[in-house]
Amino acid sequence: MALLNIRTALGANATAQVLSGSVFEFIHEPSLVEIGVSADATGVLMTINAGPDTLCEESPTTVKTINLVPVYPDDFFSDNALPDDRLAVKVRDTTGAARVVMTQVRVTPLG
Repeated sequence: MALLNIRTALGANATAQVLSGSVFEFIHEPSLVEIGVSADATGVLMTINAGPDTLCEESPTTVKTINLVPVYPDDFFSDNALPDDRLAVKVRDTTGAARVVMTQVRVTPLG
């Protein structure tokens, strides 16, 4: 299983593509993908896609103390992904204040 923790400093009213440019952005073999997102305060929205599947669209993140990763399995979305599926996690601040967003990606090969 591969595990990736990403800390994103999200500017006021900003949007970030969390996995853009990461080695985890594209899946290389059939895998179970689990993605969790949390923020340090309310007002951060997340959109999560795994290939053609939308797992979450413009939904509030869970709120945790700053720099704490999402709780597994409570804060996670999961999907079976195929080779060449793109993982996309977009976070957007709606509060006008800078936020810290923690994302955890778990990729477990199926086979």
